[in-house]
Amino acid sequence: MKASRLLLVLLVALGVLASSACGGSEPSVEEYGEAVVLNRNRADFAFGRIVRAKSIEELLNRMDEASVVISKAAGELEDTGAPSDFQPEADDLVTSLRQLSVDIQATADQARIPGFETLITNTNAISFDSWDQANKALAGLAGKGIEVSILQRYSAQ
Repeated sequence: MKASRLLLVLLVALGVLASSACGGSEPSVEEYGEAVVLNRNRADFAFGRIVRAKSIEELLNRMDEASVVISKAAGELEDTGAPSDFQPEADDLVTSLRQLSVDIQATADQARIPGFETLITNTNAISFDSWDQANKALAGLAGKGIEVSILQRYSAQ
């Protein structure tokens, strides 16, 4: 009798440990909303820094930094997860932020290649489809109750 009771207690304890280790529960609407706003603001801040660069080298370095920040924002949102009511926009936001990170980095890398400097020097703004997709996802989340604004458009003064 004691052995079976001990076995039962061990099985219950293992079940509790397994369920807590696997997570499995989605965040609350409030937790998810806070994560969306925080990571949107991080991305927006990084974009704002790009256009305030004083030289081409600084601009390209800030593009590198923005790429990292936006990639981390996408990762944090993915790690946080989203309540099912916020799909597919939540997944779309992660996907578009990841692509935006790649697009920014690829543009900076290409602008460093001799002959491609005009990608940066002959324009006052750069536009990416992934930017539009991220804003579409943010607008969709706003429409579902998350108090978040779209990414701002910045251009060189």
